[in-house]
Amino acid sequence: MKRLIGVCLGLMILLAACGNKLDGTYKNQEMSIKADEETETATMHIKMYESEGFLGMGKNDGNFDGKVNKDKKTMSFSSEEGDKMKFKYKVKGDKLILKDGSGSNSDKEIKLKKEK
Repeated sequence: MKRLIGVCLGLMILLAACGNKLDGTYKNQEMSIKADEETETATMHIKMYESEGFLGMGKNDGNFDGKVNKDKKTMSFSSEEGDKMKFKYKVKGDKLILKDGSGSNSDKEIKLKKEK
């Protein structure tokens, strides 16, 4: 009986550790992030930034290319125009939680859910 409990406990710990890896596409209504911790790359899409521009000038697809620092648990994104964003991240099961990583004291969180 003790051995069975030990095996079950070990499996639960293993599953919990595997579930906290940043990998895949995470979405909410305003944005999505496709990230891979292994290659340390990410792409963020913000719907609000999508624009056809004016007469073809200022066109924006809403995508920001980024890098993932898995040791510091941060993501940094930049656009072609030079806009930059930095987030601290935490993965809890199928949720990605972002916090401002620019050094401000904001407690605001952005929550995204993993696509299946």
